[in-house]
Amino acid sequence: MKEKDNFEMIINFKRAFMGRRNQRTKRAIKMIRNTVQRHFGAEKVIIDPLLAKSITYNGRDKIVRKVRVAVKKIGEKTYLVRLALKSE
Repeated sequence: MKEKDNFEMIINFKRAFMGRRNQRTKRAIKMIRNTVQRHFGAEKVIIDPLLAKSITYNGRDKIVRKVRVAVKKIGEKTYLVRLALKSE
């Protein structure tokens, strides 16, 4: 599990666009949480407020299509999810 202590991934919000428009943000945050739990076996997932703000920079019902996140292990089965910046 050492290789999954610091990890970057891209999460696609295609399924968050199904259903009502005013539920997109809630569905996108839930998708981030479920993806991290599925890939890392996490029990607690902490989402950085800057990440939540960057998803909804156009408004609650106009979210971004994809987001690049950095997942960091901060405790036993506890992970922090932050917005990853491209390093070029």
